[in-house]
Amino acid sequence: MSYVIKTGVDINASREAVWDVLVDFPRYGEWSNFSRVQGTAQVGNRLSMKMSGFSFRPTVTVAEPGEQLQWSGTLISERLFLGRHSFILRANPDGTTHLTNHEEFSGGLTTLMQRFMKQGGDNGYTAFNAGLKRQVEDRVTQQNRT
Repeated sequence: MSYVIKTGVDINASREAVWDVLVDFPRYGEWSNFSRVQGTAQVGNRLSMKMSGFSFRPTVTVAEPGEQLQWSGTLISERLFLGRHSFILRANPDGTTHLTNHEEFSGGLTTLMQRFMKQGGDNGYTAFNAGLKRQVEDRVTQQNRT
């Protein structure tokens, strides 16, 4: 059994500009619903994250600049609970970027935890997307002024 949350947003900036903000973990606290993210977006690196009072330490599994960032984390073991989170960046014909924010949960505890995860629905993911969009577009606007 798996449970999937998938959201998306169009951002008025290049994929590279979106990527730069997406992997600028030390500044997440300025704009995202993650209160803290430590680490670097390199395959094999473990990140330290805090969100909504929860702490977790996922491992970066994909880091393709301007294309895709993915991390995964477990609760005790993959068979018990596994979360795979990915951000996919695609160029739109007009030069903007479409970001897909996707998370898939699987494992024996998924059914039990699904109720908790559904309480917030995709609100946290949508809020993250909105914050990222705002931060990227503000940064691009500031860079264009200089």
